Amino acid sequence: MSILAVLLLAPWFAVLGWIYWRTAPAPFAAARGFDIAALAGAIALSVLGMWAGLQVEPAGHHPIIREIVASLIAYKGFLLVLGVAWFWRRRTA
Repeated sequence: MSILAVLLLAPWFAVLGWIYWRTAPAPFAAARGFDIAALAGAIALSVLGMWAGLQVEPAGHHPIIREIVASLIAYKGFLLVLGVAWFWRRRTA
């Protein structure tokens, strides 16, 4: 597994995770547990998407397309989980 896609997105994922952590309201301790689970789920889906993207065979394209597809899938998975969690927390707060 190539590590390039992970290295390129890790700082941005850290920034987005920090923004989520700071903007989600936390009225009680269980809410922080939900936030930790959301961040862990976002990372897990991102890693799964990265793995799936690296399985793509670049038929007729440059081999770097594998890294690009893996990065896009991982990024979308991370944003999907954090976006849903953020709206869920806003709704239930």
